[in-house]
Amino acid sequence: MFRLRRDTKYVIVLLVILISVYLGMKRSNLSDAFVQKQVRIDTSSAENIFENSTTIMKTQMKFNVNNLETINTVLSEILSREDVSIKLSETKGNYQTIIFEYPNTLRKTILSQLRNAEGFVSEDIRSLPSSPFDANIKENLKNNQLAKTRIQELINKSTSPDRMADFRIQLDKVQTTIDSLMNQNIIQKYNKTYDVIMITSVKQIEGDTNLRQSIKTFLLTTVIVLAALITGLIFVYYITVLLIKLMAAMGIKTARSSSASYNYNYKRKGYGRKIKRVYKDKDGKTIKKE
Repeated sequence: MFRLRRDTKYVIVLLVILISVYLGMKRSNLSDAFVQKQVRIDTSSAENIFENSTTIMKTQMKFNVNNLETINTVLSEILSREDVSIKLSETKGNYQTIIFEYPNTLRKTILSQLRNAEGFVSEDIRSLPSSPFDANIKENLKNNQLAKTRIQELINKSTSPDRMADFRIQLDKVQTTIDSLMNQNIIQKYNKTYDVIMITSVKQIEGDTNLRQSIKTFLLTTVIVLAALITGLIFVYYITVLLIKLMAAMGIKTARSSSASYNYNYKRKGYGRKIKRVYKDKDGKTIKKE
């Protein structure tokens, strides 16, 4: 057995409590729970895809929801259509971004579903004007097809190899122009037929829920650490006592310091040397010895 001073005991108890509280605070982030967190979102990649889309009608919608599954239920129903094409779908932390194209014949139905969904915040609709070049695609295509027909007739009527070679070069150039105009015509029809929409859903962080969870984690962690430290100290104490008894049983004794021995002898008269006194009477006979 060994003894500790009362001040030492108080220091050990205080350290155990402080360590438990510190680990509880660190584990639960309780100090941050009192501050309302803002969800940081980065939709730069989605914005690039959305802005580079060539569809005539573009719609951008935002939602603030308590659970992302709320808006996902509505989106699943919309995206399950065969004529809906997903361009981007990404989820990061507490927000998600989805971009998809759909036929403008479904515009009223889809926008109505999204506007009535829980957490709807804002909507931004943009309609891009048609360029004059897009309006003349059909006319240019018709003119080049007529030119192709005339050149083909000239090739059939021509007998000169050199003129036939020149006509074929002209025919290849006209055919290249026709192919380009046809591709542009297909793109123009697609852009007029389909709309693109970008949806950003943000999961809101509830301050009260976050605070309750942090307090629960703090208390649980503090109690567990406190119990673990107390158990550890008790274990160390009994192990120490057991080792001391074991050393005593093996004949290992604690050595005394020289200063302690010196102080002990110093208290005795003559610095530890015993003085023998003899008392005699007038005749020289011994009366008493000490």
